[in-house]
Amino acid sequence: MKRWLSPVGGWVANRNIAQPAGEGLPQAAAVLDNFFPSATTVMLRRGSELYATLGTDKKPVRALFKYVSGGNQKLFAATDNEIWNITAVPNARNWRLSTAEDDDLETDTGARFGEFSTAGLNVLTGKQSGDWSVIQFATAGGIFLRGVNGVDKPFVYDGETFTETPALEFESTVTDVKPEDMVTTWAYKNRLFFVQKDTLDVWYLPVDQVGGKLTKFPLGGVFQEGGSILFGATWSLDSGAQGGLSEQCVFITTEGEIAVYQGANPSDAADWSKVGVYRIGKPLGRKAWIRAGGDIIIATTTGFIPLSQAIQRDVAALSPAAVSYPIEDAWNEATLLRGNEGWHCQIWPDRQMVLVVPPHMSGSSPVMFAANALTGKWGRFTGWTSNCMEVFQGQLYFGSLEGEVIKANVGGSDKGNTYTGAYLPLFEDLGAPASLKIGELARFTIRAASLLTLSVNLHQEYDIELPTAPNATSVESTSEWGTAIWGQSVWGGTRESFMNNRWNSVGGSGYALSVSCQVTSGSIVPLDAEIISLDLTYQTAEIVT
Repeated sequence: MKRWLSPVGGWVANRNIAQPAGEGLPQAAAVLDNFFPSATTVMLRRGSELYATLGTDKKPVRALFKYVSGGNQKLFAATDNEIWNITAVPNARNWRLSTAEDDDLETDTGARFGEFSTAGLNVLTGKQSGDWSVIQFATAGGIFLRGVNGVDKPFVYDGETFTETPALEFESTVTDVKPEDMVTTWAYKNRLFFVQKDTLDVWYLPVDQVGGKLTKFPLGGVFQEGGSILFGATWSLDSGAQGGLSEQCVFITTEGEIAVYQGANPSDAADWSKVGVYRIGKPLGRKAWIRAGGDIIIATTTGFIPLSQAIQRDVAALSPAAVSYPIEDAWNEATLLRGNEGWHCQIWPDRQMVLVVPPHMSGSSPVMFAANALTGKWGRFTGWTSNCMEVFQGQLYFGSLEGEVIKANVGGSDKGNTYTGAYLPLFEDLGAPASLKIGELARFTIRAASLLTLSVNLHQEYDIELPTAPNATSVESTSEWGTAIWGQSVWGGTRESFMNNRWNSVGGSGYALSVSCQVTSGSIVPLDAEIISLDLTYQTAEIVT
């Protein structure tokens, strides 16, 4: 008998497929879809539910951003033409009463029956782009949001109102640049910086100001590969002169060059100096990066690269240092098939989850690469079509391509639709590479909220193609808030868990074997299926010479 333990090594797609799992590697998976790896187990992700519908024309949600100042906490969503305050949405869906022929029902006075999800919640209108770059910035005058998108006039939000003042201004000698050209913003040393779109020029404000006169900081002579500046950020290293953190200002180009500066005032040569210029792969988008502690991790054509590694290695040697190295082949395939622009990344601290989202391809299943922020192990999520993300009050939200804002990892269905978790361990020659093995029985031990409807299948000779997914498992909802039965359910009681460990007959033979399981979720209640182990019984045939 062969036992595979819970695949805490996560999804692996960068190694010789014939390498046995035990050779210096924790138990890992050739397929790990919609399961998330932790340090001790892997758990089926929860579902998603509609949170808000922006307007009526199903325009893509381009940006989600938040304002947090004490008890004043707001969540905003942007389409190409409007920004909406979606902190509290009365109804998730637009609805109306109509006939079978789709004609609206009306009163005698012409009033219609229905309601828009976000009626009256739009706070900024008449815009041309929703791809906002937004920074929260504190000054002596208050705490503000400053937003730019490279097309529209930049906005300022003071916690109550969106305005265009204080405005961004230029010296009278600057005639070919306008505030609408600022496409990305960030804060460094209590000063706001802005990238002028499609150039190698950066502009900055005086200290402690969200508006006023901008000063130009040209970088055309610094970057040798050309292109334009994609974004900038504050970066910290534990190598400060006094033994503490050393804060740097970094500028990243479309061609994968990074210029690092230190100091506080770009106008003062004695207080501003270049540390160096480094190379990484080409970044995959303006929002394709996260901050991990003081470090910055950038999604590039080379992989998910920590900036701390980029300054130590040649670009040709960066791949093994990538956070995404365990899924290198899958990452490379995604950049080839889904493009190297428009990716976005999000860290969800409450769930210790990092999500890297390639652009969605029409006609294909949406995909996200999901990593455990503590262990660095990977899984893959399918079924969530995300165009942007934000974490607000501990909850992850993502914007869809059809004007919807979705609450992630809640319930047991994806907006009422089923989704399937799949696990296939790395293949094993079972200690006898030259002998044919004949499968007999397989047993997955899975702890879940219900007895599961599983599809269990034997795979031979490194074939990872999965059969048709099983029907959804039904779950009793007697202990879920909002669905409990009065007088029968215990307030505050925990849900009963079931141990699934039934033996299944598996047919087939091969020199290298693995066993897959699939489980489909579609109920209101999440399955919370937790894989503990897999056992396989088999016969080994004699070698015939």
